Amino acid sequence: MPKSKHRRSGRNRPRDYETHAPEKLPPESPAWIPRTGVGLLIAGLLVILVGYLPDVSDAMRGWVWFGSNWGLVAGFVMLAGGLGFLMKWR
Repeated sequence: MPKSKHRRSGRNRPRDYETHAPEKLPPESPAWIPRTGVGLLIAGLLVILVGYLPDVSDAMRGWVWFGSNWGLVAGFVMLAGGLGFLMKWR
């Protein structure tokens, strides 16, 4: 029976792990990134909750941030910023 044409006489093709260097892991994030992310999450949650507490909302009705929906918008922006920071955490 004839030999297949794809066989090479004794020469093996080198594998990828033999020819290429292993991939380097990305560097670790600085310690302030998770702290800032968690801080923004907590601050955003507090801003949203403070705007809906009855005693606090009555006392701050004259303030621009808590008298309208800007407190809610600011709370959600802080939550989004905290999630953005935590996505960069390695």
